[in-house]
Amino acid sequence: MDTRKATITEMLKNDEQMQVRELAERFSVSQMTIRRDLDELEKQGFLIRTHGGAVSTGKLRFIQSVLPEFEVSKEKVAIGKTAAAMVKPEQTIMVDTGTTTMEVARNLRQDSSVTVVTTSLAVAQDLYRSSLKVLLLGGFLRSEFPSVYGPLTEKLLDDINVDVLFIGCDGANSSDGFYSYDLHISSLERGLSRIAEQVVVVTESTKFGRRAFSRYAVPEQVKTVVTDTGLSPEDRRNLEERSVNVLIAEEDQSNGPVR
Repeated sequence: MDTRKATITEMLKNDEQMQVRELAERFSVSQMTIRRDLDELEKQGFLIRTHGGAVSTGKLRFIQSVLPEFEVSKEKVAIGKTAAAMVKPEQTIMVDTGTTTMEVARNLRQDSSVTVVTTSLAVAQDLYRSSLKVLLLGGFLRSEFPSVYGPLTEKLLDDINVDVLFIGCDGANSSDGFYSYDLHISSLERGLSRIAEQVVVVTESTKFGRRAFSRYAVPEQVKTVVTDTGLSPEDRRNLEERSVNVLIAEEDQSNGPVR
């Protein structure tokens, strides 16, 4: 999502209805450009086109209500695009809960016949009415984030195999692994890692250099880390020495983040 579309989405959180003419004047672009923006946002489920404008949808209100502090940094957007570009047509992927993994889901190709398995209600809602097949696992609802966990969730993993797992972290150490603050979530993440042919950690570089409560994976269990340009040379070297492929998501200053 480019800057203008992101701003329109933010505006819809406060104003449930918008007019093409007013948006064109605000952004100093043609009404045709705004119509294309609104058409694209409608395809993503953020609004419904009306005569001369648009109104917000339940998807936007859902994300706003369950993630009131949700902010997408430029780094997360770039990481999401870079990671999503790794997905091949007809693969089955797992998208873990989290704001960075949500950016992966948002940037998946819609014509790729991909099946997405997730524990995140926010990811499932974001992909609602997309062309992708979505399997939402069941379990106890977390209070601090719209996702599921628990013994039922882990039991469901017994009959599932995925090509790629996209997973975040609360802390990372390039020498000894990836961490979660929550012991229950860490147990689930270990289960997710076991059913994946490839584990891809998507995280901002600021998570490196700090450990959280529970480790869910050592570097040798991770195929790829997708992060931003802030990753230190030492951390990159440590990861690569442990056979971890490191992808740096760089932001395109002219057209937004690139894959």
